[in-house]
Amino acid sequence: MVTKPANIRKQHIACQNGGKTMRGFSEKIHLILNTPTEEDAKGDRERILDALNAQGYAPVLMEFSVLRTLYPLCRDASFDITVTLIWCEDFYRLTRIESGDTTAMHYALAADLGSTTIAMELVDMNSGCVLASANDANKQRACGDDILTRMIYAKDHPEHLHKLHNAALASFEALFQKLEADSGIAVHDCSVLIVSGNTTMIHFLLELDPWVIFSSPYAPVACNPGFLSASEIGFSSFMGITYIVPAIANYLGGDITSGLLTTDFYKKDGLSAFFDIGTNGELILGNRDFMLAGAGAAGPALEGGISKSGMRATDGAINSVKIEKAALTFTTIGHALPVGICGSGIIDLLAQMRLNGWVDISGKLNPDASPRIQYIREIEEYAAIYASGSESANGTDLYFSQTDIMQYLDTKAAAHTMVDCLLDSAGFTKDDLTAFYTSGAFGTYTDLESAITIGIFPDLPRSAFHCLGNSSLAGARTLLLDRSRMKDIRMFQETIYYVQFASIPDFLIRMQASKFIPHTDLSQYPSVVRALEEHHIH
Repeated sequence: MVTKPANIRKQHIACQNGGKTMRGFSEKIHLILNTPTEEDAKGDRERILDALNAQGYAPVLMEFSVLRTLYPLCRDASFDITVTLIWCEDFYRLTRIESGDTTAMHYALAADLGSTTIAMELVDMNSGCVLASANDANKQRACGDDILTRMIYAKDHPEHLHKLHNAALASFEALFQKLEADSGIAVHDCSVLIVSGNTTMIHFLLELDPWVIFSSPYAPVACNPGFLSASEIGFSSFMGITYIVPAIANYLGGDITSGLLTTDFYKKDGLSAFFDIGTNGELILGNRDFMLAGAGAAGPALEGGISKSGMRATDGAINSVKIEKAALTFTTIGHALPVGICGSGIIDLLAQMRLNGWVDISGKLNPDASPRIQYIREIEEYAAIYASGSESANGTDLYFSQTDIMQYLDTKAAAHTMVDCLLDSAGFTKDDLTAFYTSGAFGTYTDLESAITIGIFPDLPRSAFHCLGNSSLAGARTLLLDRSRMKDIRMFQETIYYVQFASIPDFLIRMQASKFIPHTDLSQYPSVVRALEEHHIH
């Protein structure tokens, strides 16, 4: 059983209030009220609401479950009570009443609902400090590794959709337990949970059929589900109010909305880009005067999903590669023997092979460049062996084939072309960019120089790049602690113009030009040209 210790084991992971008073989605208000008399026989409910109204909290909706607790709680406490209010934009919901002054114990939750991993934080609403954080694999992966597979699994099968919904709930419950164990604070005592995630993942959580997102006219069931009670969603440990961060468009979900809140570039004069790259790529371009957005399929390649030995970033995955004087070295996650290669390792491998002449500008392998480039009879083509059987965990060669390279270049071309086309649509070039924000695991773990070398990112001054990490989670926390940021979200919804890349006439032509390392137009990549010259590669 979780208890509230006198001295909470605070992991001050992050504090963001800067000494300011929190004005978050929930507030705890201590009230000392006059006790009823025959001359003042006002109802307990009305007595509380009138006191709140006098302090500027109106209108207030008292939950029926709270109403039923007023007697005998208020009288036992001599009307010395603390109420919990949830701000719901146009009104407040009174969700809890406690005896005495409990304002010092005010907690809430922020979560990033990812397709692969779910991350969550328990936050002190008085200080803004993160008291505990946890992440875990999304249990929906048992129904499909990627979103599209899960959607097909659920299509026309309500029982499958229900299974995906329950898997999401189970994932949340597992994280609730972890946070309770780490903090000593009961999740039951948390007032509000803000969830950020892409539109499809939110549909799965709420048991809404997401197939409409992928079929014409591509309109979601809901872009802004709003404020929901825990019981409505199906949570058991958490009993408060859940707020779902709104989507901007069908393919620009709440995770992107949250991410934007962490940048503030939309309040500045300089031109900035925000790029969240995963299975899908979402891109926002703009400044204080305008914002353009676009989204497209990046595919599994960027996460290592194309190669025979490609894998996600887990123990045993090669995550970095270096080639010096024909010698290839690598590192692995967890310092284990390699079992495959993840996205950051692939980017390093391709960049290093290009700089050392193992592949040409088109990505074609050069068998004369290294004995590690061998013809593999099993696949009937050349491949680069990045870990030999004597180096690998399973005793077999790990390789990246010519087909793997070409498939990867297709994916990186899509990412590059998204940036190129959105800049052109706005009448700018890459040289006009003053800041380039990257979000998600890809941006966090990818070596910047390698990403520029192969042409995923534009060749900008390195100071222009800002890695945000899990901006979806950070943005959810930002919103949780500062409800005034809802004005920003409303502005996003009203002003962001969504560009359909499929409608751009020369999109495919631009993609073809991008299927090279780094690009057919080397003038776009002067730093890569210099690096190639230093390596005597032409």
